[in-house]
Amino acid sequence: MHVRGLLVEDHNGQDFLLSTESRVRMRRHQLVALQRINGQWKQVKGPEELACRELLIGAFVDFLVDICRVLNSSDSDRIVAIAPMSGRSRPRRAIPLKTQRAL
Repeated sequence: MHVRGLLVEDHNGQDFLLSTESRVRMRRHQLVALQRINGQWKQVKGPEELACRELLIGAFVDFLVDICRVLNSSDSDRIVAIAPMSGRSRPRRAIPLKTQRAL
């Protein structure tokens, strides 16, 4: 399997993908936000790029918190504290996003 990124759907059903991109000449990687338009993935550009990327990172953090909840609750013999909802990303959202799956 090859993970291409984290697929996220907004409240309108629009698909976004948080992925990485290699900048060979600059010798670095960066996070990119992609939006599915007419079946094609297009990079989000312009003023929306930073805000979209931050929302997708927030969705990723929420997804990791959910994974921790599942792992913590998988052993019914012990009582564990449940991690609180991620307060860092939720209040900042202008458009609520829900995590679908990793590609």
